[in-house]
Amino acid sequence: MKVKIFVMTLLVIFSLLLGACTPQVEEAVEEVEEVVEEEAEEVVEEVEEVAEEVVEEVEEEVVEDAPAVPSEAYIAIGADPADLSPFVGNTMGRIAVLKTVYEYMFEPQKMGEPVEPLIAKGYEQTGDLAYEVTLFDYVYDSAGNHITAADVEWAYDTAIEGGLMRPLGSVESVTATGDYTVEFVFKAPPGVGDVDKVLTEVPVISKVAYEASPDKFATTPVTTAAYVLTDYIPASSLTFEARPDYWQTDPEFRSLFSQTNVQKIVFQVITEPAQHAIALETGSAHASASVTPDDVSRFEENPDYNVFKFRDNLTWAVSFNGSEGHPFTSKELRHAVAYAIDTDGMCQAIGCMRAYTIGNGNFGGYLTKWESEDYYNFDLAKAQDLLTQAGYEPGELTFKLIAQNSAGDAIVSQIIQNQLGELGINIEIEQMEPSTFNEKRYDPTAFDLVLNGGAGGDFIFSPWLLTMDQNRNNGTTGSFFKDDEMQSLLMTVSSVDGFTPENVDAFHQYQKEQLYDYGLLSYVNNVVSVKSITDVVRDTRGQLIPGAFVYGTDF
Repeated sequence: MKVKIFVMTLLVIFSLLLGACTPQVEEAVEEVEEVVEEEAEEVVEEVEEVAEEVVEEVEEEVVEDAPAVPSEAYIAIGADPADLSPFVGNTMGRIAVLKTVYEYMFEPQKMGEPVEPLIAKGYEQTGDLAYEVTLFDYVYDSAGNHITAADVEWAYDTAIEGGLMRPLGSVESVTATGDYTVEFVFKAPPGVGDVDKVLTEVPVISKVAYEASPDKFATTPVTTAAYVLTDYIPASSLTFEARPDYWQTDPEFRSLFSQTNVQKIVFQVITEPAQHAIALETGSAHASASVTPDDVSRFEENPDYNVFKFRDNLTWAVSFNGSEGHPFTSKELRHAVAYAIDTDGMCQAIGCMRAYTIGNGNFGGYLTKWESEDYYNFDLAKAQDLLTQAGYEPGELTFKLIAQNSAGDAIVSQIIQNQLGELGINIEIEQMEPSTFNEKRYDPTAFDLVLNGGAGGDFIFSPWLLTMDQNRNNGTTGSFFKDDEMQSLLMTVSSVDGFTPENVDAFHQYQKEQLYDYGLLSYVNNVVSVKSITDVVRDTRGQLIPGAFVYGTDF
């Protein structure tokens, strides 16, 4: 357009000159006009061609880089949250939706790794027991409330007073030291991962919004999350929609938990396990983490579905009764039992992953070299020899094994019963409700063997502390062994300075030899989805984060 205006201007000037020029000049001017017009037309054509190419490139880039976001995803969950309030105790239904409902100051994306910023941009140690957290200064909830340090102080104080979030027991005080800075003071020097655990424990919300809520967010939470709850039908469904006004617009700080890869998420409450497979097959659900193991196999064989497999954090273990005078105070007898249990065969039968310690590769600090070492690989002949060394004959011993009243525990207990029967040890199984089990578990007269699952935290020493820390169990391990050398190794490896690969291996090797607890297996958690969901994301508890799923173009 500028070229055309320039040419027209020249023509006007030349036409004015014509009136005062000689015939020779007129001829010269006419020649100049022809040249200018020809060159101008060529320039205009070139500019238009370039412009068309640029437009085509931009259009191609838009198509490639900004695909349309899918409209909605239906996710089947196995329990109703019942209460979405931020400070109540957790249930399986709450855990299934919690990371879609709320945001926290930080979020761990993988167990045992440093946390990533969410509402807070970072933290630093400012004293022996003090840590200062710095918030982003532009955090707003879905109602437009500005989140400040005062909201964080109030939220943590409320949670501490409620007493339902166990990691907060280590906190002495939480104080807003500025508009966007908060000081956390601990009662004692925190151990490995303790600070991160506290800073990821409490949902951060507006005090004003919470106090104005008639049901304290039980059914209508107002939060800073990337999705807002728009409809909750108890025992039926929860509908979330992506917020167009979500506060975090900087891609650098959009974590997995603040992605909005689908416009609407509908969590469908389906409490009957068999119905999850039906929901997927009828198209009323796009993904589920609650499909029964029996049903998973038919989805694995169907090209219209994807099956994603994840190792569970819990390790199922057998704990031996180490109370004074008990037969299992004999190390040879404990070893005999371990060699008689075929964990590889067990996992082939029920679809699990065998253990090589108490814990597994999900935990920070786990050493993969253990998987190439002998961890009581099945050897019945060796088990029989050890039984003789312990001073017992086949058929002489009868033991009671206690376990919780679940289908999984029943299967594993029966396999143990059959395999120890081959060794000549009779096993009586007693399964019970969780509340009763938790009482009997710590009664030395109530069992000989305990089958139980444990995790306890994010690091490999976490399940060790849970089952073997004598400070937590009145001076003995959880199954009544007294071993000061092992306790010293455990305290070292779980300390900030002592958490090294060398110390991790030292504890493992000592415990493997003493074998007060024998790690058996970890279950496999299956997530089944339609084929057009090409990847799924879970939090460290194993719960689905649908906003971060990868959806194919055909979804």
